[in-house]
Amino acid sequence: MAKRLAESGITGSQSKRQRVTDDRSSKTNVEEISSAKQLQTLLAFNQDAGPDTKRSIHTFKVFLESIAYGQDASLQASRREMLHEYLKVQPKLQTGVESSFDLDLVKTWDFTSQLKNEALFTAVTGVLALLLKSISHHIEFREYGKSICHLLLDSGRLSLFEKGLSAQKSKDQLICSCLRLLTEIVSFDGGSSAKRVYRARDTTFKRLDTFLNLRQDTSIAVSSLRRKPSIRNTALRYLFANLRLQDHGAKIEVLGNGRILRSVFQNIKDDPPLIIYEILNAIRNDILKDEKIPRRIKCRLFTDQVLGSIATLYGYLNGNDSVQGEESSQERKSIPDLAHAFLFSVCTTPEYGILIGDNRQHRGADGEGDEAPTVPNWEGPVTSERQPTKPKSIRNRVLASFLQTLRPYADDKQRDLISSIFQAAPELVSDFFRMKKSFSFDPKLTATWAGYAAFLMSTINLPVEQRALVSENHSLVPPSVSDIIESILPLPLTPKVVSRCLSQNHVLIRFFAIKILGAAFEKFARVLENLRAVQTTADEYHSELWCSAMSSLVGNFSQRCPDMSSVITAFRSCTAEENVLQEASARLLSLYYHHLPQTALEQKFDVSFALASEFDDMLSGAHTQENGGLKALVVEHLISIARCSPDMRWWQRSEENEQLSLFGSALRLCATLGGDYPRHSFEALLQSAVTEGLSLQSGPENQLLAMLLRSIVKTQEWHPSDALFSFLDGCFSRLSKKAVKYYQELLQQIAFIHQHTENSSAYWGSELLMVVIEQWPFVQGAATPLDLENISRWLLRFLTVLKHNGGDDGLLGRVRDQVKSITANEKCSNLFSESAEISLGNSYSSERTQAEIPSSPLPTARVTGIAKKQDAEMVAWRPPGPPAVEDEDHPGLGKWKQLDIEEAVVEGAIGDLMLCLCSKYGQIRKQALMELRIWMRKLQTSQYSEREALHLLTGEVLETGNSLKADEALPYFAGEAAAEFCLVLSDPLHGLYSKVNKFLNKAPTWNSKQMASYWVDQVLMHLPTNDEAHYKEVGWLLELLIRGLRTDADMELYRRCHILERLLSLIASARLQAPQQERILALLFRCSYVGGSTTLITRYSLLGWAQCITASGVVSGSRAVAVQRLVQDCVSRCEKKRVDDWSGGRIVDQRA
Repeated sequence: MAKRLAESGITGSQSKRQRVTDDRSSKTNVEEISSAKQLQTLLAFNQDAGPDTKRSIHTFKVFLESIAYGQDASLQASRREMLHEYLKVQPKLQTGVESSFDLDLVKTWDFTSQLKNEALFTAVTGVLALLLKSISHHIEFREYGKSICHLLLDSGRLSLFEKGLSAQKSKDQLICSCLRLLTEIVSFDGGSSAKRVYRARDTTFKRLDTFLNLRQDTSIAVSSLRRKPSIRNTALRYLFANLRLQDHGAKIEVLGNGRILRSVFQNIKDDPPLIIYEILNAIRNDILKDEKIPRRIKCRLFTDQVLGSIATLYGYLNGNDSVQGEESSQERKSIPDLAHAFLFSVCTTPEYGILIGDNRQHRGADGEGDEAPTVPNWEGPVTSERQPTKPKSIRNRVLASFLQTLRPYADDKQRDLISSIFQAAPELVSDFFRMKKSFSFDPKLTATWAGYAAFLMSTINLPVEQRALVSENHSLVPPSVSDIIESILPLPLTPKVVSRCLSQNHVLIRFFAIKILGAAFEKFARVLENLRAVQTTADEYHSELWCSAMSSLVGNFSQRCPDMSSVITAFRSCTAEENVLQEASARLLSLYYHHLPQTALEQKFDVSFALASEFDDMLSGAHTQENGGLKALVVEHLISIARCSPDMRWWQRSEENEQLSLFGSALRLCATLGGDYPRHSFEALLQSAVTEGLSLQSGPENQLLAMLLRSIVKTQEWHPSDALFSFLDGCFSRLSKKAVKYYQELLQQIAFIHQHTENSSAYWGSELLMVVIEQWPFVQGAATPLDLENISRWLLRFLTVLKHNGGDDGLLGRVRDQVKSITANEKCSNLFSESAEISLGNSYSSERTQAEIPSSPLPTARVTGIAKKQDAEMVAWRPPGPPAVEDEDHPGLGKWKQLDIEEAVVEGAIGDLMLCLCSKYGQIRKQALMELRIWMRKLQTSQYSEREALHLLTGEVLETGNSLKADEALPYFAGEAAAEFCLVLSDPLHGLYSKVNKFLNKAPTWNSKQMASYWVDQVLMHLPTNDEAHYKEVGWLLELLIRGLRTDADMELYRRCHILERLLSLIASARLQAPQQERILALLFRCSYVGGSTTLITRYSLLGWAQCITASGVVSGSRAVAVQRLVQDCVSRCEKKRVDDWSGGRIVDQRA
């Protein structure tokens, strides 16, 4: 028994092994199909799920694979023909009725499902998918394929799909086969059956989000992906087929399923490279580029979590990072590159849904532009602290949240992505740094800190276009200053942190900090320029808003910048080898002086010492060929600073160079330098020295300086010596200390020439010639004969240049003769004798042409009083009469009511009403205040374009009038000024428009006793609104001062404000025109009428002043006669006893 049992067991075991062998042979020994009839016999339906059925299914699978993937074209064609014959003879296929079409393979599919044979069911499902794939690209199979798709999607067979899609997660082959079959059905014939698939979405899309999360084991190689894809990969291809081929309604509904799309991107970093590429490519081509999908649907697709998941691909470290042998060359890119390109297009293209293109922040957050613009608040400074608890309302909220997940300091691609997003949506700059709590720029020489520095630099260097500051619908309102300042100096760059960076010992940290600040200054200048360009095109009211925004921007930028002393320390700490750092520091200091002059001038930076040190190095040849270019840039930056610095020590000699001062060194370098050094910068520096030192003031300084430079240019016959530059340096130093003395000597020389010649032309010259005459005896004793000859030849060259550019023969000849008379050196004396008529142009040769200096005669405003012909041509001028007295009827109280708003302003009726506040009668002043209140109410309800500015002016006049005592009247200057302000505000093109608005914005009330001093300072000591309108503003001021001087109280007010001192000195200005001189004289006559004669004589020395301006030729002709009459009137109207006591009786003769 036991032995039989054993034999029985062996036999059974051998029988099982035999079946396994037969099963393997069924897969390996594939039957060769040679005809459609054989194929029909092979696939004939029978109720058997045994090895024969499996062998038939496998044989058909191999047959289809040879069609779909075969390499032999002739074999593929023959087998497609057999397959076509097979399908053609299927039952009832020719009727064209879908329900009547039958296919044995589908019956087998139904039967295997009933038998619950999952292996065979999976195999048949896969063969059906392969069948559709094999015939999908051939037109002759179109009707057959469509019939098969309809047959498979029949309501009775949807349960088969539901069975496969409801299987356990571990049965991946079953699930994948069903998903592949559905994918082929959707893809067949360009999606002709896609609608039927979507109608059955309760079955066909069942558990799709779950399948998208079922990844393949990460240990499986990439090469096996196509042979055995995971459930997720198969589900992704099914989803992408639907997104590609479904109609837009179905696509929108699919995209509305958040779980499906979240599953696509969740943990995408765990997918193989090929799948990542397919995901990004499908989303880009089938969703983002589909213009029929609404923008809001695309926006829902990409949440900050989705973008963050894609951003994790920046750190993709899969060893199989590139895909080989695929149909697109893009697959050979690395995954980080693909992710970066995808995120860049998604985040910077408004059509893709995420980016909201309008960058302006005053518009609503919902993206609509119908609401009215609001005016930003610029009253306080922008805070430098992060405020995460109160986030600012922004439009691009998704991008703002996504940016917080990126690490720009660790990856160049992420840094580039953030910069691109900032450029597309500037509003995100301030939000990013405000909400980024972990962003710290404390100086530490690490890779992270260097990454931070590079990111900040890229943010600051983002271009600022004018369109970024102006929205399409709200171009009248300026942008938020807080947003602008964050793009210029981001929040981590606090003054404290940057100062710490500048004080570090590491050169790299200091260099980064300096370059970042330099870039911030350049961007600040560009932004101001763009704001100014927009402001010029805005209307009057909104122009004020833009001006306020610019002022606020300047103030906030000044507060956000570190103290300039830190930059000065960094510049001084540069060693001789740190040329790059020195150049960057000097450039930053120059930017401080040009863009924040008020801040720069508060610091004590001795640029004279630094510039002198560089000049000494240049003169000594310390600049080598290697560092010459950088040193030239340093010198140019320092020269730029020197031209802005008010306390330059031009004439002080340093310990290193006791021969030449800073001016002398610059003069020598300008005449001898070459190579990389900018000559124009040295010329500009010398011009600044000449202007500040009051040298060469008899004519236009730039022309006379150019003549001097021409005279010291070396030629083949002559070159300047060191002694010449030392001599010129000493002459200019003396001229700067005693400019008045040498000017008077020049006037005496001109007067002498006028008395001894019949020539009546104008004369001009240079005070430098007077210094040369004075110093010539001393230079003879100190210089060697060669040096003296060199200086003599220079003097002749200088006189020749003056001669060729309009100088007078007599004056220049007299200078030559005086120098010759005191020259003891015989050779030098002969040189002067040879130039008998100062015609040294033939012996003077220069490489520079005459065209470089204007040949027209120079203006002669300071010495024209000597020329008789010019006096004869002057128009006669008569002094004004006494001031007008107050009209007892006061028509100004009611005149304005008879006119409309604009006429009342333009015709001066409102000005007359305001002048009533200056009345000596208290009742008139009270009535004027009441009328002004009525005017304000009428103005406020009018449609007059300038009503806002006039309302402000009237309110301040009312407040000023109410602040006065009951028996105190408004000074006439304040009343006349208020009347004049009405006319100015009614004309936005008026030259004083901006200054009047600035005055009105100072305070709600006026200090009427200091108004005259304020306006004299604003007009005489500040730049005009228009560069060419200075003297127009001066004329306006003088006329206002004349009309505002009516009583003794007004004269006392002028005396207390020191008005007359400034005007008495102003009349001697070289460029003051005749009308302004006449206005000053008219004001002085008005002073004599209101009891100011004694003050003019005793306090302002009127008699000496009159003699000085008459003798020097400042005034001439009828104005000179008016000055004499002014003296007579003041002497006759003054207090005799007081004047006699003051003068000691010396003015008795003047009274006659």
